[in-house]
Amino acid sequence: MSDIPPEVISEILSRLPVKSLLRFRCVSKSMKTLIDSPKFIEAHLKNQELKPNSDLKLILKAHIVADNLFSLDFTSMASTQMPRELAHPLKHLYGPTQVLGSCRGLVLISNNMNDNGVWNPSTKVFRKLPFCQFNPPRKPPGGRGPGLAQIRGGFGFDCLANDYKVVTIAQLYHPDAEPSLVSETMVFSLKLGVWKKVQDCPYWLLKEDNGACAGGALHWIVTKEPAAWWSPLILVGLKLGNGSFQEVAYPENLGNSLQMNLAVLGECLCLLKGHLTCTNAKNHVLDRIDVWMMKVYGVKESWVKLFSVEQLEGRQHFRYLRPITYSVTGKEVLLEMDNRKFLWYSLERKSLKHAKISGGLDTFESIVCLGSLAPLYGGGNEKDRMKGIEQRDDSVTVEIKMEL
Repeated sequence: MSDIPPEVISEILSRLPVKSLLRFRCVSKSMKTLIDSPKFIEAHLKNQELKPNSDLKLILKAHIVADNLFSLDFTSMASTQMPRELAHPLKHLYGPTQVLGSCRGLVLISNNMNDNGVWNPSTKVFRKLPFCQFNPPRKPPGGRGPGLAQIRGGFGFDCLANDYKVVTIAQLYHPDAEPSLVSETMVFSLKLGVWKKVQDCPYWLLKEDNGACAGGALHWIVTKEPAAWWSPLILVGLKLGNGSFQEVAYPENLGNSLQMNLAVLGECLCLLKGHLTCTNAKNHVLDRIDVWMMKVYGVKESWVKLFSVEQLEGRQHFRYLRPITYSVTGKEVLLEMDNRKFLWYSLERKSLKHAKISGGLDTFESIVCLGSLAPLYGGGNEKDRMKGIEQRDDSVTVEIKMEL
């Protein structure tokens, strides 16, 4: 080992999965110092992003069971496998834990407004978040009746500040009041450890989904008049760097749509447009879904229609499809259908096939999580968790030294 240049050792290690690196931390103090260094962690993360899905897991959030978080190894998706229950730090007996976002190997998990935090499933490090102190008026001046109320949010990475940020948006709407919309947006910085009020959201967030993170911003489908069916749908992004909302231009030939959703595929923002067929005055059937991708963030001309998925005769009709990630070869896209099953879409053959996944989960939502050593910048229990990892890995030290 002493004959190998340090930069070569670093380069080799940066290409390994997190599980191996956590073991190698126990080999020597110098190895631990290298693997824990910010420079190495960033190099490892970049290598993981350059090798799509080499160390990727899918976190499944089951809808009807208390122990509701499971994981699947993406590299084993070609064969039948059973989801494995995740022993996460917010597990409790009184209901399911929500996954509110995933970014660069970290996930935002929550039981309620008072019990949430950021977790790295690979290193098992967890950081509990302080309570978000925001209190918008319960009713705008002059408002009558209950109106509408909601809390939305998201989780993303601010590349300019090299910081992970949690977003919470509280909104109240009363059509007969002035102003009709009251909104407050709070952003938590993992690096600074504080909540900060930023620009109030001037739109009503339509979808229950959390913000789609791409290009250093969180995105939602919104409207200016939530009580009006004719109000146009708008795509907006909250810039994590400066905390401002900006409208994002649609593709030129998108056309009108009654059904639009967002997704992220290969770090690019995707727009999902559903085409509806009217069967009678009240019922609409989804005819197909177009998947649009913005290949260069912020450039309207970079929108391309990646593919379309049509309803197939003789198969179960879908109401909802969402792209999850590319296959290892990049020639297929994994789709989640109606929160019930996975499908592979072949970009070359333009065909669908079922993914071989079992395990008895009737309904679920899937979240992509990259294997990462991403730190949580302190905050209480990170040091203790890392100490626990070292203690658990002491038993493999001899074996690792022999492999080296």
